[in-house]
Amino acid sequence: MGFLLIMNSLYFIKQLAGAAGIASGVNCQGFVVGNIAVVMLMISINITLFAGIGRCLVHKLDYLSMAVDQIMDGKHPVFVEEEGIFSRLESQFGQMSRRMELGFEELRKEKENLHALVTDISHQIKTPLSAIKVFNSLLLEEGLCPGEKEEFLSRTKEQIDKLEWLSEALVKISKMEVGMIRLKMQPADIKRTILAAVNEVYSRALERNIEIIIEDLQSISIYHDIKWTKEAVVNVLENAIKYSEDNGVVNISMERLETYIKIDIEDNGIGISPHEIGKVFNRFYRGAAQKVMGAEGSGIGLYLSRKIIEEQGGAIMAGSSGAGQGSRFTILLTL
Repeated sequence: MGFLLIMNSLYFIKQLAGAAGIASGVNCQGFVVGNIAVVMLMISINITLFAGIGRCLVHKLDYLSMAVDQIMDGKHPVFVEEEGIFSRLESQFGQMSRRMELGFEELRKEKENLHALVTDISHQIKTPLSAIKVFNSLLLEEGLCPGEKEEFLSRTKEQIDKLEWLSEALVKISKMEVGMIRLKMQPADIKRTILAAVNEVYSRALERNIEIIIEDLQSISIYHDIKWTKEAVVNVLENAIKYSEDNGVVNISMERLETYIKIDIEDNGIGISPHEIGKVFNRFYRGAAQKVMGAEGSGIGLYLSRKIIEEQGGAIMAGSSGAGQGSRFTILLTL
């Protein structure tokens, strides 16, 4: 910039000198010397300004560099409030530092929850395996009466069912962690997808004499992933069955709206307290009710359902009149 200023000034002086010589023939040496002095003064001023700006720039960059080092060390850099672009950069670095810390803290908590959950499930697997080994050994012995054999077989079945649930929970966790949800959207009858989900949970409902009532299902072709949408509905149905009393009822209904298919799954189970409505779809969240704490669960079923539905452009919501008043889950899928 200083070089260009010098060149432009010299060119201006040359033009003035030439014009003055042609017009009057007067010697312009004094004029030229005066302009050169002015140019030199301007150059000195520019050099001084550039030196000051350069020192300020280096100071600011060094300050930001130290701030980055503090962020990398997990510390909070202290910024001085000023006006200007560097002040905004300092403020943005501060915001970035706080957001990164919150993000790392959330990741740390999720990692701890995941580790605790996997450790707990792995530990729980040992119990049914040990029980099955004992019952199997007893069944191989001679002299057991038919009633004893039936009792041992029944207990073995219970432990096998528990192992099946534990293995399914581990599979769901692995799908969630490695991002195995790959949607394959295609036109398909949503009624068939819902019925496939009902068939998958029907035997569990039958064991507890829970009636599944299906109303107003319509054969409507919409773009959706058949496999994963069925998984989302299954998770909601399993949740309804698990937290309903024996001889309870689960209602499934469907309504065609202007731009959505609305699927309602309602039960007459333990319900959801008002302060937990907004948390039931959170990852690893489990309710505080005694029945919830006592039941087998990992807190990932409804989270997976929300993730599956939302990735297809839909939504899922929970509702309840309160504890003991049953629950209602509404799934919206785009037409």
